[in-house]
Amino acid sequence: MDLTVQQLRYFVAVAHELHFARAAQGLRISAPSLSQQIAALERRFGAPLFRRDARHVELTELGSELLPMARRSIGALDDIVSWAEERRAGGAVVRVGLVVGSHIGSVILAEAARTFPATRWKIRRLGFDGSLTALRTGVVDVVMAPALSAPSGPDLHTVPLWSEGRVLVVGAGHPLAGRDSVTVDEVADEHFVATLGDEALTDWLGLPRSDGFVPEVAYVAATFEEVLDICAAGLAVNIAGAGAVSGSPRHGVAFVPVRGLPDATVYLLRSAGAPSAAVLAVEELAVRVARRETGRTGPG
Repeated sequence: MDLTVQQLRYFVAVAHELHFARAAQGLRISAPSLSQQIAALERRFGAPLFRRDARHVELTELGSELLPMARRSIGALDDIVSWAEERRAGGAVVRVGLVVGSHIGSVILAEAARTFPATRWKIRRLGFDGSLTALRTGVVDVVMAPALSAPSGPDLHTVPLWSEGRVLVVGAGHPLAGRDSVTVDEVADEHFVATLGDEALTDWLGLPRSDGFVPEVAYVAATFEEVLDICAAGLAVNIAGAGAVSGSPRHGVAFVPVRGLPDATVYLLRSAGAPSAAVLAVEELAVRVARRETGRTGPG
């Protein structure tokens, strides 16, 4: 039976997400293509790896047995590839995933490049759904991403870097675009563009609220670039971390500070296993630079 590492990556991505569309986004392929690849893999094994219907995906017994072996196989090949690249280039390779651009994130990357001149850097913009998948499947080594609480999992190592307020993202012609600040109450009647669907937006806005406010989601975006496009067109509004003001400037978009919402925290994520010396050095540098730039390293 001939298996490819790419097939195993597809399988591991679906096994982690238990959602074909989200896994496909993280892998940067279409959901139908991913379904075809999984079906081909199942034909090779002669049995289903997943039980799935329109609303639910779960591993079969065969899939559960395969998952740890697939992860070890992917990890072993990634180790070989990294070793070969380092031997060829004479230095380490660090792959960094970014969900939303920010000034501090750019400072971290610039200082890392100066501090470790022998290291080769690969920077990848990730979708909102795909960051953990990209990390878990070895597409990137570290991820910097904003969240209200630390992403968790036995396979994740999470470090808070800095905290930041929130901003309303609106088109430049929106009535609120020129305001010094707004409250959530003032956008209760707006159409929102969500990033991961209704539940994620609800968490991001600190809901449920005592006043019963429920955001009306008109659009769902896969990346922050899509969020900006939708807001610039005047189709909807979004609430983002304040780092977007400097990290993702866009003509036709205004960023207005939002009062009364908890701060978001930007986290550095990596696999929980033993990191390479280069990845560990980047983590330590990121914490140091974040502390210097903001005077704090996250909540608590």
